[in-house]
Amino acid sequence: MQHHSIEQKNRLHRTFVGALDLLDTLGREPDRWEEECLSYALGAMACDLYTVAEVELEAFARPIAQRPPLEDLMLNARPQRFTKEMLRHGLDYVLNKGEGLATDLAVPAAVAAGQRDFSLGSSSNIRSAT
Repeated sequence: MQHHSIEQKNRLHRTFVGALDLLDTLGREPDRWEEECLSYALGAMACDLYTVAEVELEAFARPIAQRPPLEDLMLNARPQRFTKEMLRHGLDYVLNKGEGLATDLAVPAAVAAGQRDFSLGSSSNIRSAT
C-alpha cells in the first residue's frame, strides 16, 4: 500500500474538483478522454493509489492536440458513461470512504435506472437446462 501525505491527498482532491469546475465553466460534460481520465483518477483515489490518480489528472489536462490519436478515436467511439454529477458523487463517496453516507449520497436515479437486476430469483436470468 502506498503512503501519501494528507497534503498530497488534499491537493489531488482539489485538482479533481478543479477539473469538474473547469467543465462547469466551459458549460459542458467531459469528453470521452476527460471522462476516462477522471473515472480512472477517482478509482485510483478510492484505492489509495494517489500516484496513479496524479498521472490521470495530468492526462485530463492534456490538450487535444497532444492526446494519442488512436486512443482518442477509440474512446470517442464509445458512449459516455459518467456525467459530472456522477463523478462528484463518486468523489464524495471516496472522501467519506463510504461511511455514514447521507441520503444525498445515495445512488443517483440516473445510475440506478441503468443498473440491471441480477438477483437469482429473476426468471430472465435463469437458463434452461434443456
